[in-house]
Amino acid sequence: MKKLNTIFIAGFCLLFLNISSPVYGDTPQYGIADQSVINLRQMPSFAAEMGTQALMGTPVHILETEHGWSRVMTPDGYTSWTTQESVQPMTIDQYKAWNVAPKIIVTVYFSILRAQPSQSAPVVSDVVWGDILRQNGTYGAYYRLLLPDGRTAFLQKANAMPFNKWIATRRPIAKNIIATAKCFIGFPYLWGGTSVKGMDCSGFTKTCFFLNGVILRRDASQQAQTGDSVTISTGFDNLKPGDLLFFGSKKGGKNHVSHVGLYIGNGEFIHSSGMVHISSLLPTAKDYDAYNTKRLLCARRMLTRIDRDSGIVSIARHPFYQK
Repeated sequence: MKKLNTIFIAGFCLLFLNISSPVYGDTPQYGIADQSVINLRQMPSFAAEMGTQALMGTPVHILETEHGWSRVMTPDGYTSWTTQESVQPMTIDQYKAWNVAPKIIVTVYFSILRAQPSQSAPVVSDVVWGDILRQNGTYGAYYRLLLPDGRTAFLQKANAMPFNKWIATRRPIAKNIIATAKCFIGFPYLWGGTSVKGMDCSGFTKTCFFLNGVILRRDASQQAQTGDSVTISTGFDNLKPGDLLFFGSKKGGKNHVSHVGLYIGNGEFIHSSGMVHISSLLPTAKDYDAYNTKRLLCARRMLTRIDRDSGIVSIARHPFYQK
């Protein structure tokens, strides 16, 4: 589990209401993540702890820059540092133009952008599931794309779909979120990871919801403060597939969340710990996870609170993605 990022502040609530609100001064800066997956750190240093990641096409607010680094806020309200090359800065007009432009979203684990509409053409960049790029026409079986920094590239149509169509087809129900989660079984744990290149526990749950059209808060301790409470004091009968389970310890009568998993039914949950795998809360099960079962603190139901909780927001209604 990642530790709580303390900069999830009231300013994000204001941003949720109005993207142009001058939360960080009269002229806030904007930007778009410009690499397949960008790494964001707690301090402006490659030696600093990785706090999170952002996918190509993620809109961000640039809060400050120094010595080749930018401190940015991602759509979940998390603030951290990334290299200036990782984010394409934009004026508010450029940012809005990006949001209104037709785009595609990558729908396969990994693919390659090419300089020409040919699989033998030079590589422009890698892309991963969930990356969003501006569409600039088509060429046969390829999308012609415009990256945030102005580079042009081609991607096979079979590896992506129009972003507006993707948004319209998102159905964030338990069945779909669990199906997405199972796509990552065996993927490695990565502290700070929120992509197919590696995920920590809350990065995993966040990714499963994102790929179904919903943005959760970044850390497990933050996710545990959202959603509807599910009673587990008398057993697991009240749990429903799609609920999030939170694990950790009690100190001074308070819960200290350090891990999160996705309940999939029949006493089982899927989580990123070492790698993404399925465990059970039931002692009679072959995949019983005694360690985590003993430190289960609470459960929260996210699916009943989409767009009703500031920490559970659909991409379609999130101000960072608005036209």
